[in-house]
Amino acid sequence: MSATTVASTAPSHAVIRVLLVVSEARTRMHMRRLLACIPGVEVAGHARSGAQMADLLQRGGIDMVIVDVLEDGGVATEALAKAGTSAVKTLVLAGENQARFPGNTPRAQVIRRPLALETVFPHSRFSQELQAALCHKGSAAARNPSPDVMLKPPGIMSRPPALIAIGSSTGGPQALPLVLGPLGGKIRQPIVITQHMPAAFTQLLAEHLGRSTSMPTVQATDCMPLMPGRIHIAPGGRHLLLVRKGDQVVCSLDDGPPENFCKPAVDPMLRSVIEIYGGKALALILTGMGHDGLAGCRALVAAGGTVLAQDEETSVVWGMPGAVAQAGLCQAVLPLSGIAGKLLALAGGRP
Repeated sequence: MSATTVASTAPSHAVIRVLLVVSEARTRMHMRRLLACIPGVEVAGHARSGAQMADLLQRGGIDMVIVDVLEDGGVATEALAKAGTSAVKTLVLAGENQARFPGNTPRAQVIRRPLALETVFPHSRFSQELQAALCHKGSAAARNPSPDVMLKPPGIMSRPPALIAIGSSTGGPQALPLVLGPLGGKIRQPIVITQHMPAAFTQLLAEHLGRSTSMPTVQATDCMPLMPGRIHIAPGGRHLLLVRKGDQVVCSLDDGPPENFCKPAVDPMLRSVIEIYGGKALALILTGMGHDGLAGCRALVAAGGTVLAQDEETSVVWGMPGAVAQAGLCQAVLPLSGIAGKLLALAGGRP
């Protein structure tokens, strides 16, 4: 939702509607990710200034304002001063070593937040404190959530995935060797990749990855069986799908229309992955333009799978990974140098 609009009515499942007053885009993204994992909480919008916050509050439909005082003292001062004149409860996110806060906080509750929110997971102490503060404002059901619904992070696996699916576009050919190189000989999962690339270049990409990663790498063909520890790349101009043939999972090349203006596209690949593996799969979205992979990742998380994304700083274009990150679908949003280690941690051992 944009920073200047807040819907007048909440969906029936929403209990607590939150307005974020956070000036820094990355902090907003990470807060949305953490809040998306709290049952009964909806982010209704965000404001970049106290004046904008006051305007949105006048429209109604907000239960709590969350103000981050760590990133921008000027914005926080203005926001807290205006929040003091509102009947809406305010939650202040303060630095762990901050003793004083700007502005007036007569109705505010304060919790300490870590400096690097990108390293915070939904089951962390900060997330538990955040949930407790929010649920205190909500209904009886929200104040006393049952243990099985508390802080269910998107796609945290209890066992290694059966398959790793990767989507990438602009900047992908440079990112893929850095991600896949450290995996050689250390994982048994098959890997499927959809890289937005014309047909003349995908075979060259497969050969390049084979040399640079020391992993067996092929351009997928019809009826090619998936092999453990092998990389299978979608050929340019065809969607790479997976189908079951007897007791094997094989590649199927689809000549259907482009999706998200792309062919091959990530979403059809992920749909087929879910049909075969359900939630026993891990998706990684790397640098690229657009939002291809968003719908597929949403369905994968709903099925119980895991999604990782490359961070904005190391992406050539933060379109595709940014879309899944901002939708709150990722277990982690990582710099390029940290992805291989995370994959090894999640995929280690036999699927």
